[in-house]
Amino acid sequence: MIRSFFSVDQPIYIQSDELDVYYPKKILFSGHVNIKQDNHILMSDKLVISRDEKNELVHNTLYAYGHVKYYSNYVKLTGTHAWMNFYNKDIDVHKGTYYISEPHIYGIANSIMQRGKNRYTIVKQGKCTSCVLSKNYWNITGSEMIYDHHKHNIDIWNACLKIKKIPMFYIPYLSLSLQQNNTLGHYIPSIKYSNKQGLEFKIPCPINCSKYYSGSIAPCYTSNLGAKLETEIRYLVKPGTGLLILDIIENDKIYNEKFYNDYCNSNWQLYWKHNGIMNKKWHFYSDYVLTTGFNNYIDNTNVPACIYSNDDCINQKILCNYSDKNWNTSFAYFGTTNIKTKINQNNYNYSAAPQLELNTYYSNIKDKPFNLKLFSQLTQFIPVNYNLPKTIRIHIEPTLSLPIHNCWGRFNTEAKLRITNYRQKNINYYNKTQCMKYSLQNTVNRLIPQFKINGKMILKKKTYVSNKYRHFLESKLQYLYIPYRFQENIGIYDTNMIHIDHKNLFHDSIYSGLDRIFPANQITGDIAIRCFKKKNEFFYASIGQILNLAQFNTKYPKTTKYRYHLPNIKLFSGTSRWNINDYWNTSTEIQYDMQNHTLSFGTMILEYIGKDKQVLQTHYRYINEQYLEKTLPKINESTYYKTISQLGILTCYPLFNNWRISCSHYHNIKTNQLIDQTIGIQYHTPCWGVNISYERKIIDWINQSNRHIYDSKIRLDIKIYNSVSDFQQHLHKMLNIGILPYQYIS
Repeated sequence: MIRSFFSVDQPIYIQSDELDVYYPKKILFSGHVNIKQDNHILMSDKLVISRDEKNELVHNTLYAYGHVKYYSNYVKLTGTHAWMNFYNKDIDVHKGTYYISEPHIYGIANSIMQRGKNRYTIVKQGKCTSCVLSKNYWNITGSEMIYDHHKHNIDIWNACLKIKKIPMFYIPYLSLSLQQNNTLGHYIPSIKYSNKQGLEFKIPCPINCSKYYSGSIAPCYTSNLGAKLETEIRYLVKPGTGLLILDIIENDKIYNEKFYNDYCNSNWQLYWKHNGIMNKKWHFYSDYVLTTGFNNYIDNTNVPACIYSNDDCINQKILCNYSDKNWNTSFAYFGTTNIKTKINQNNYNYSAAPQLELNTYYSNIKDKPFNLKLFSQLTQFIPVNYNLPKTIRIHIEPTLSLPIHNCWGRFNTEAKLRITNYRQKNINYYNKTQCMKYSLQNTVNRLIPQFKINGKMILKKKTYVSNKYRHFLESKLQYLYIPYRFQENIGIYDTNMIHIDHKNLFHDSIYSGLDRIFPANQITGDIAIRCFKKKNEFFYASIGQILNLAQFNTKYPKTTKYRYHLPNIKLFSGTSRWNINDYWNTSTEIQYDMQNHTLSFGTMILEYIGKDKQVLQTHYRYINEQYLEKTLPKINESTYYKTISQLGILTCYPLFNNWRISCSHYHNIKTNQLIDQTIGIQYHTPCWGVNISYERKIIDWINQSNRHIYDSKIRLDIKIYNSVSDFQQHLHKMLNIGILPYQYIS
């Protein structure tokens, strides 16, 4: 063993069978040469160290020949010959293979280079795949590839995706994420069939302008809809990341059969999603849709379903926020766009265009433990239906609080004053047609105080069974007082009912907006027990109750959105999670209406997860019809207000080798009808997979004849995984092929 005598930052150790010194020009190591410097290892048959006339190393380089192998924390390289610069750790390997450990990427190339102190791996005239080289199911070839091991990203020039030896597509530039983001899955053709939509076939084509802009264009044909073009553009700029989706459908056959008198032969839809932070103070967000489509077309686009409302409208949101130490302000647009062919005269949706907010915070006022918060908002509401009122709302809300906290609990006293001014215009038509008892007024001033006291206490104790177990007892108590104020002369613009469950038991209001402030004189209590084994929580149980101390005369008349009398809240709620062992888990949640002495809703889930990732989950869900009327106030059809008593079973089981099968069945016991039924089979490897699934689900029913309408769907999906980590994330995604997906027990 010879220790290097060169002036480098870290010593080099060289071991070989033979050593020949040709003084003063070069040194030759032969036979099982092993070089080690820090965590870098180079092995070869021969090694040459050359010197120049000044007795200095030529280019600070070691030259290796024959069966070259190189190892580091990131990569493993093999080749016929190589050179290594031991000052900056650069290395070139020729005509060899490479393996990247995180994530698992294999490949071969004419030239492989390590640069930037092993941050970058540069491949010339090579190919890459997440499959082992002996099973090369798919690969991407390119003239040049650059791996960034810090960002887990790869840039490929002249990229060509091949399944075995069959080329799928070519693109001059392609940028892929090697994290849990299956970018390649966007470029694989898909085929599916359903009774409603018919046969659908889609062939995506990638678009990559640079590492900051990528996407795809997907021509699509659906036998019952016609030709469609789906375009997706993903971008990365300084203010954040975003997604643009443009869908164009040329001829909707179903629409033309139903509305042949309407002149509408083509439709399009643009969706913009953006989220980003700039300079640590600016936050930009958008969830915006612009469409000329209709209900049937909207159901078959790539836009997320969460932006739809219940009134055949699409919600739109654009937000710009600036935050500083003691204050923040935001400028936002919250709009709606109609997706029906004709605007419904009973459409009561509004757009907040614009909405300006300002929040200021002051802590420890004059060195006292008081906190002051001032919330102010200016909003202009523009109706979708021009006959409805156009309104400007000014709201100011100062809050003074006294928080006290220590290691075992906290206590807070809060006083709040809500001051609101409404300027409502164009109210004559609304007052004549909609208001039965009370009319809207042009100018309304409303002042409502609020007082709240809440506290929380945490008690910790070790069990006598073992020191590994600990359990905590958490108790919370709150008193809330809000006086009654007459609000019938105010329209409802951005206010909706909140689904009160155990998570928002201590919420100040049952409304999400400011147009209605519900009176309260109530006590809310909750007690929870949490058990830990080491640092893992294996049991949690909590029960809570809301109890009114006074009954208010709050029988509101029939308004635009709420056609029922608002009750005084008296309910009992409970939830629990129990990890029985490494395989069995259970979760339950119930809510009991103490005023009507009925169970509002309840769920119970029992799950088994085996060693080989077998999944068996059964759950029962109950919702009574009175609860549905409260949570779905916008639906006028009584057929939707039926008690739900639903039992579901879902399973996923590995068959043999790489085959898995999944199936699910959801049945409404109360009405004796099938809700959703699926079966799927999957073949998977760490680098690719294929899914075949069948689903039969209820989409509507005819109340007069009590006949249910079902839709059946067959789907074929081929998946290519960027990495092994991406593959592991997709193991249980086949459980989500139905309308009622797999529910994880946290």
